[in-house]
Amino acid sequence: MMSLRSIALLFVALAVAACSRQVPMLPQPPQRSEAWDPAVVEAMASLPLQEGGRVKPFATLAAYTLYFVHGRRDLKFGWTGADGTVAKVTLEPTEWLLDVWCFPDQAIDYPLFRIEHTGVLDALGISNEGQTLDFQYLSYRQMLERGERLGELARQFRPIEPRDRSAVQEHLVNSYAQLVVYHKLHQQLAALHADFQVTGAELRTALGGGERVRLGDIVAHADSFRKLVQSAGSDLESEKLGNTSALLATLVKLVEGDDGPSIFPPLAAVEVADRWHGLGEVVDAALRGSGRAEHAAMLQHLQAAITAKDSAARGRELRSFRDAVAAAANTRGEFDKVELETTYFRQSWHYRSIHWFLLGFVLAAVSWLVPRNKLIWWASFGITTIGLAMLTWDIGLRCVISERPPIKNLYDTFLFIAAMAVLTLLIAEYIVPRRIALALAPLLGAMLVMFARMFEVSKGEDTMAPLVAVLDSNYWLATHVTMINTGYAAGIGAAVLANAWVLVRLLRVAHPSDPLPKALMRMTYGVTCFSLMFSVVGTIYGGVWANDSWGRFWGWDPKENGALMICLSQIALLHARMSGWVRDFGFVVWSCVTGMVIFFSWFHVNLLGVGLHNYGFSTGLRDAVWIGYSVEALFVVLGTVDVLLWPDPARRRAPEPVGDADAALAGK
Repeated sequence: MMSLRSIALLFVALAVAACSRQVPMLPQPPQRSEAWDPAVVEAMASLPLQEGGRVKPFATLAAYTLYFVHGRRDLKFGWTGADGTVAKVTLEPTEWLLDVWCFPDQAIDYPLFRIEHTGVLDALGISNEGQTLDFQYLSYRQMLERGERLGELARQFRPIEPRDRSAVQEHLVNSYAQLVVYHKLHQQLAALHADFQVTGAELRTALGGGERVRLGDIVAHADSFRKLVQSAGSDLESEKLGNTSALLATLVKLVEGDDGPSIFPPLAAVEVADRWHGLGEVVDAALRGSGRAEHAAMLQHLQAAITAKDSAARGRELRSFRDAVAAAANTRGEFDKVELETTYFRQSWHYRSIHWFLLGFVLAAVSWLVPRNKLIWWASFGITTIGLAMLTWDIGLRCVISERPPIKNLYDTFLFIAAMAVLTLLIAEYIVPRRIALALAPLLGAMLVMFARMFEVSKGEDTMAPLVAVLDSNYWLATHVTMINTGYAAGIGAAVLANAWVLVRLLRVAHPSDPLPKALMRMTYGVTCFSLMFSVVGTIYGGVWANDSWGRFWGWDPKENGALMICLSQIALLHARMSGWVRDFGFVVWSCVTGMVIFFSWFHVNLLGVGLHNYGFSTGLRDAVWIGYSVEALFVVLGTVDVLLWPDPARRRAPEPVGDADAALAGK
């Protein structure tokens, strides 16, 4: 028979082995010979820019683009030098995007696009021979060489519903989307890297007298260049004007093709001009005579950084550009949240909470070994509370930055439900101190936060993006959405406690009539009641919101049906328990099933592609949902088989007396 002490020894004995990961090798060293100055990286991380409808830090743009394109939080690769030695490189998101901006000829060969299916490589005509990994990274150069073919395949498969696509088709569609997103960033400052030949005496005089000029030089001499073009009229092909016509055509293409993030803030108030300007717009305004000196100065700093001959000069110009943009954004009242967001992502409080949760779990496991020791119980409880405080602080910062309630999108639900589930289980443990909820609380918190980070990277979308119009209501987000997700959190907590009851019986840790299973049953019952209260009130509030927004209280939308199913399942469960139709085992099995219903309402309705709450299909999310279903179904099946084969398992040890260790904890 496996006791709690044996399980604890197993957990304590487990060691985590760190394994090294192979990285793609490049045959030549990068062109940038020096690492980025940390001070420059830190300054540029908080460079404000506008993308996706909101002003955000440069670091945020870099991080989410790298998530979306590369599927990781950093870029790792290596190269073989001339002497045969192998050097490894790790670029954080800000460093990587600085390379894309300042060293595009280097970044073009970074192993960036992850291909995980040999069928995709075959479709693109790329050999997979000699590869030791089950995936392959392709560079931007390699993707461009096959861009036309990739585009054809993506256009062919895009009309197919996401759930009906094969793995190869889905991968091809996603790879093309990644290529388009990265292409915009890679080409955004390409015009600043180019130099333009100038022919014709008058054109050279107008542009400063040189035979070759940069875009910054053209903007600096925009007035004389514009006057030259206006005086020439339709006679742009004269010998004295040289290649004026060709230069104008190039500038027109630049203006029309500007599709990257906007990096030049308007100089008017937000109420007058809320949209920032891109590089092409600044050039166009300068050539038309409506440009601003402040924008020209910003562009000059950026041009000087691009053409700098050494890293010190490049760093100075980048910081000057950042300071000028930040000053303009601060005047508009758009910079304070940028600095806070930069600090938020750098500190990553939710990630730190994982370590405290895991430590709390380990201490809870140790407390099983020494059940009479109150100090370890309090240590585990306190450390888990510290992790909860970190996670709560993280959620609070997100609220301040976005000026929204805690939940705005699917990613937010992970963090919020993790915090509420931990809080619920800690309260259950405090009321009924049996050291089971004490272990489940930090374990569930760590798992949900890790899932949040995995979802964030796999989705690759800005988790603070502006809300669509129908969701743009802080009142309803703070009431309906918060209540519903509190119900989710408590319901999942009840399911986890039910899983623990099944596991205790299955492993013969205790007889079903012993104090430990009875305590688990009481906790499951209480947490279910707590979940039902928030689920019912939250569902009613959702109907009121639907009536306010769509003119009907109920429309049998899949999300609405999911919320109703949770309420009905929990109401029926509690009535069945009170009437005696189900006893302990029936109650915990039903709680496991309710957990599956919560998975459906929380996630699965997002994958159906129908209804007003359809947030988009995701292969990773689909797989996670089915894993959740399978885990809960496994507990139901194993528990049912065990009860059918051994309805009354024989006691192999005497039950713990009520006045023993667990009861001693009640005095705390």
